[in-house]
Amino acid sequence: MPQRINWSLVGVPDHLGIINVGGRIGAALGPAAFRNAFSRLKGRDPIHERMLDCGDLGQLSGDLQQNLVNASELIRNAHRANGLSVIVGGSQDHAYSHLLGVARALDMKLPAGRLGCINVDSHLDVRPPHPLITSGSAFQLAIEGGVLTPQHLVEFGTQSHCNGPELWDYVERRKVKVVPFENLRHDKAIDSFKSVLKKLTAACDAVVISLDLDSAASAFAPGVSAPQAEGFTPTDLLEIAEACGEERKVVSLGIFELSPPHDEGERTANLAATTAYHFVARALRRSR
Repeated sequence: MPQRINWSLVGVPDHLGIINVGGRIGAALGPAAFRNAFSRLKGRDPIHERMLDCGDLGQLSGDLQQNLVNASELIRNAHRANGLSVIVGGSQDHAYSHLLGVARALDMKLPAGRLGCINVDSHLDVRPPHPLITSGSAFQLAIEGGVLTPQHLVEFGTQSHCNGPELWDYVERRKVKVVPFENLRHDKAIDSFKSVLKKLTAACDAVVISLDLDSAASAFAPGVSAPQAEGFTPTDLLEIAEACGEERKVVSLGIFELSPPHDEGERTANLAATTAYHFVARALRRSR
């Protein structure tokens, strides 16, 4: 009989990276808002019964580099416990600690293990980590630190006006695949995502999904650091989450930039929680 799949939840209540880039602060409160919304979700799938809540990162300081290291250790231990995890931020720089933690949990040899990542995001998040690490530095940190090879990163839903010329230059130079949002209009998101996911899983041993909630249109997700006029709908994100849950090589979902002080009617928290629920529900069904 197939082994039951359980899952781990980790919160990273840190928004120092947003402060460093001058964004709207509040994402440190994201994990608490997520848990509150998630606790209200019901259904026939045993989501709550099979969850190991590993708590929030508690060793926070003014040293963001140390916060990233500490978060990666918590994520490593949480992911190793079950092999399926959801990480909730906090700012998007912790996509780096997410990737590093999962890579170490899987005992991948670094640099250049066969770990893949799809970043569902309006931003490329390849800013240089100097003079300060910011919420936009995650994937340059991961690439230059040998956690990801550039060919195993897909930037999905990138919006042209959100990224300066130097960021476009970086992904072109490093040969990172970019799927612009303009190519995903008119209900093309899920088919395009499935195509990207299929190719990435063929090339990698495991895949991490990083979801920045500013990839959704602000009408659906006002509670983020950098709201966007255009973006994915809730249906798009739930279909993406379900496709990820059904794929055995997708081992972890990160949800970042939930900012409760800016969240009208808890719309963003509810979207984050529902997205995670659909991901885990589909993953749990793999074992049936």
